[in-house]
Amino acid sequence: MKVKNRAIKFLLITFAISWSCFILLAVLNNVGIISYLHGMPFVLIGGFGPAIAAIALQEKRNPKAIAKFIFSGKYKPFPYVLLFGALIGATFWFPVQELSSEIPLFSLPVILLVSTFFTGGQEEIGWQGFLRPALEKHMSFPLAVILVGVIWAVWHLPLWFIDGSPQENINFAFYVALLLVGSFSLSVLHKKTQNVFYCCLLHGLINTLSGLLAFGEQGQLILSGDVINWGVVIGGIVTIAVALLVWQISKLKTEIKEVHE
Repeated sequence: MKVKNRAIKFLLITFAISWSCFILLAVLNNVGIISYLHGMPFVLIGGFGPAIAAIALQEKRNPKAIAKFIFSGKYKPFPYVLLFGALIGATFWFPVQELSSEIPLFSLPVILLVSTFFTGGQEEIGWQGFLRPALEKHMSFPLAVILVGVIWAVWHLPLWFIDGSPQENINFAFYVALLLVGSFSLSVLHKKTQNVFYCCLLHGLINTLSGLLAFGEQGQLILSGDVINWGVVIGGIVTIAVALLVWQISKLKTEIKEVHE
C-alpha cells in the first residue's frame, strides 16, 4: 500500500468514526433529545477515531506490536514535554490570569491521566503516530505540520453545532490558530523523541492546564474573536518559534552525525 493511499485511508476511517458520533450527537442535541453532557459517550467514542484508524492500518495489530508503536522511542528528552507544556500553558494564561476554583489541585494527576488516555491525548496516536509522518513523505516537515493542524481543527468542526460544547462559543479561525501552535509543539516533540506516548502526554497536559484556568468574561471575549489579546498572539508565535528552533537544531545534529559516519 502506498504511503499516500495510507494517509487517505487513515483520514477516511478517522472521519467516518468520529464524525458519525459527533454529527449524531449534534442532531440529537438540536432536536432536544440529549444534552452535550449526557451525550459525552458519543464524544469519547468519536475521540478515538484517529487512534483506531492508526492502529487498524498497522501491519501488526497484536497487543505487543500496538504497545511498541505507542510507547517505543527515546524517553530521555522528557524536558521537552515540560517545555512545550509551559509555553502553551503561558499562552493560555494571558487571556485568563485566574485559576478555576471548581477544580481542586489534588485532582490534577487524575485529570492528567484521563486527559492523556481518554479525552484528547489518545488522538496523537493517529495525528503524530501516523498522519504527520505519512504526509511528510510527500511534503516538507513544516507544511505537513500545518496540514495536520488544519485537519485536526476541521475534525472538531461538528462540535460547534452542539449546544453546551466547549467549542460552541470559540471563534473557529482562532481555534485553528491555537491548534497550529499545538501541532508544531507536538510534531517537533515527536520528531525529537519518536515517542507517541510523549505526544499523548503533552496533549493531555495541555487539556489539563486549559481546564485549570477560569475563563471569565474577558477570556470568553478573546475566544470568541471579539477581542485580540496580544499576549496570546505573542505566546503562540514564541511557541512555534521555539518548536522550529528545536527542530532545526536536531536536524543539524543529525546531519553532522551522518557526515561523520
